[in-house]
Amino acid sequence: MMHSSNMNYGNTGGINSRTARSPAPSSLAYYIQPKQRLNSLFAIHAICSLIIGSIGFLMPGLATLFFSTENDRELGVARAISRLYCALILAQGIMIWTARRINEGEIKRAFVQAYFICFLLSTIALFIEHTNNQGVVSGKLMGILKILAMICLTLGYGWFTFFQPPAVFMGLQSHHNY
Repeated sequence: MMHSSNMNYGNTGGINSRTARSPAPSSLAYYIQPKQRLNSLFAIHAICSLIIGSIGFLMPGLATLFFSTENDRELGVARAISRLYCALILAQGIMIWTARRINEGEIKRAFVQAYFICFLLSTIALFIEHTNNQGVVSGKLMGILKILAMICLTLGYGWFTFFQPPAVFMGLQSHHNY
């Protein structure tokens, strides 16, 4: 007589894949499993946007790490543009964090496609300005890191735009209770 507590073991001596449990939410394996990858990308993007947007808005003078200015007027313009841009970055960080709770796949797909276009065009714009070498975009370490960050975001959102099946966008649930 078999007890209901017996586990289903295969020929390999391990637990059959039908009875195996998914990784715990506290492990890295949980965040990189197919159903959580998009949620993880959204979370990383949102957290970075919230931090960068907040710092840039509160301390717009840090824009000189990315943009070269020759006089006080240019510095003032750079600060104003930086503050406005960082307000947008902060706001979209809130939007993408909140979008993690959306269960409608088409809405998430729209976010992914829009961010892919946004970061692709941003990467192209930064690359053009960097290669023109007219002194507007700093080519130092921070300028290179900025271009690399845009390339990473383009690749991340491009992956979901072109290579992920529709099922990835449907019914995504986070382990968080919002």
